[in-house]
Amino acid sequence: MRILAISVIICFCLISPVSAFDILQPLPEIPITPSDNPTTKEKVELGKQLYFDTRLSQDNTLSCNSCHNLASGGDDDGGAAKLPGRKIHRSAPSIYNAAYQTVQFWDGRAKSVEEAIADHLFDADIMGNKSSRLVEDKFSKIPGYAKGFSGSFKESKPISIKNITKAISAFLRTLKTPNAPFDNYIRGNKKAISPSAIRGIERFNEIGCLSCHFGINLAGPAPGPAFGMGTGFYELFPNYLGSEYDEKYDLAKDVGRFLVTGEKIHLFMWRVPPLRNIALTAPYFHNGSVNTLEEAIRVMGKTQLGKTLNDQDVKDIKAFLLTLTGDMPDITLPRLPDTEGKHIELN
Repeated sequence: MRILAISVIICFCLISPVSAFDILQPLPEIPITPSDNPTTKEKVELGKQLYFDTRLSQDNTLSCNSCHNLASGGDDDGGAAKLPGRKIHRSAPSIYNAAYQTVQFWDGRAKSVEEAIADHLFDADIMGNKSSRLVEDKFSKIPGYAKGFSGSFKESKPISIKNITKAISAFLRTLKTPNAPFDNYIRGNKKAISPSAIRGIERFNEIGCLSCHFGINLAGPAPGPAFGMGTGFYELFPNYLGSEYDEKYDLAKDVGRFLVTGEKIHLFMWRVPPLRNIALTAPYFHNGSVNTLEEAIRVMGKTQLGKTLNDQDVKDIKAFLLTLTGDMPDITLPRLPDTEGKHIELN
């Protein structure tokens, strides 16, 4: 076993008032929003248009929704790695509730959603843009976007990379899934989830899962004064090397955060992933190698805790995880402006 780099010793309990290290918390109504990017209706609508617009990519073929599909779990269903001409070696995580995370990406390299969007815009294997100027020139030539940008940003030249990232980020902060059965349960409705799910929560704690998967997103401390945005919560994966799963699912092939920092202490370190809506986001893990939730639970038991979970444990923990699916927002496809200033609908 390797020593856990970050661990929290906890017991299962319902704690109030809410603080960064509370064990189980319902999803807050509003995620933390940076002071330089307040959310407005106009900015959200502009961000939604940009999110669905393939012209945001260099070759006009890929939109944000291509890899973070809002019609399903907000992820890629394991398909991003198969995009023609692109070498993407990690599964795209769900964008739902991402604004509640203190850092973004599996390796935590982005300290905000704004930074994450900018990262993707210029990633050669994702949006592939060559420079800020080329993107700004492209959108400046689309007359239909002029009103959206000028209405959202009171600047002499509102169409800029900075404002593109701000608008999309404003939209992302609306992509939240509250009122999961789990939320209602911890608010006091003891009939909101099944007896199996309640046993699952207890086993989730007893075998050690809650030492990493706690808080509002079940991904570590809640963002706030005690654990600020930009501060990542990381864990080793796999922690127990040598199980049959290492080779079966290529779990040790990617060295994680080490590729960002180059520091040996970050070998195989990963941002603890959120568990909300996990039933909708198969396949699982950073490489999308595990197809079912049951198998993912078994893999985590063995590789992270050194324990072989029996069928009843797996059944009950799965029942608990199924209660983490919240209300999905109603999202209508936006009308996108064409290059001649006319509006067109997405097909």
